[in-house]
Amino acid sequence: MTEMLTIGAFVASFIFGPLICALALRLPARPQSLLLLGAGVVAAVTAALRLQQGSAIPSLIALWLAWVLAVSMVALALSRRLSAPRARRWLIVIALLTTTLPWFGLATARLMV
Repeated sequence: MTEMLTIGAFVASFIFGPLICALALRLPARPQSLLLLGAGVVAAVTAALRLQQGSAIPSLIALWLAWVLAVSMVALALSRRLSAPRARRWLIVIALLTTTLPWFGLATARLMV
């Protein structure tokens, strides 16, 4: 069971996280898009707080989603300010790589147990 959760977290972090971020970065860089992503972050954090009473896994998934949406929101906001295509490409790469950071925290925590 623990191995399946580890594999699921790995797949979520390295496939679904960058995929969600890439889709969010395709939104038009308008204030409405940033507001939508911000509302998604608030909704995911609220869901994580409400799900704390039960199993930890749904709460962690909601927090992970909030992280991915927050990274996407910051990257989209920065892309509004950048005009150089090369800088925008680097911003996208950094945002996609940043969505995988929760995996490293989880892996480190597992090593400490």
